Amino acid sequence: MSLRTQITDQIKTAMKARDTVTLNALRYILSTIKNVEIDAKHELNDEEVLNVIQKEVKNRREAIIQFQQGGRMDIVTEEQKKLDVLLKFLPAQLSQQDVEEKVRAIVAALPSKDMPSAMKAVMAELKGKADGKMIADAVKVAITI
Repeated sequence: MSLRTQITDQIKTAMKARDTVTLNALRYILSTIKNVEIDAKHELNDEEVLNVIQKEVKNRREAIIQFQQGGRMDIVTEEQKKLDVLLKFLPAQLSQQDVEEKVRAIVAALPSKDMPSAMKAVMAELKGKADGKMIADAVKVAITI
């Protein structure tokens, strides 16, 4: 079952359960996917849908930080609920320790220990499995060792 179909099914489930927060989050991500499809002029595959969801997760996390700094805890809880809904569609994320171990192994196998080649090799392996910032930090540490 494609991610888009899963999202549509979850929308139906949220409607039946009258779960407005989940429903709004799912409708928003579906409309974002449709907008990207219109811009791309083709139907998105699962990998592209996953990229759209990851961007929205990143946006939600940034929004939560901004609202916390602004003291708007009512909005923070709502954004956190929406973030939790979106995280259900992402594959399981690796822990910090797992990322560091995999990065060390990949960087050790590289002939040159410069940042661009290390990031290219590591992202080919870990894309979508961990946060990009976490990966970049682990690569910086691994190439300095």
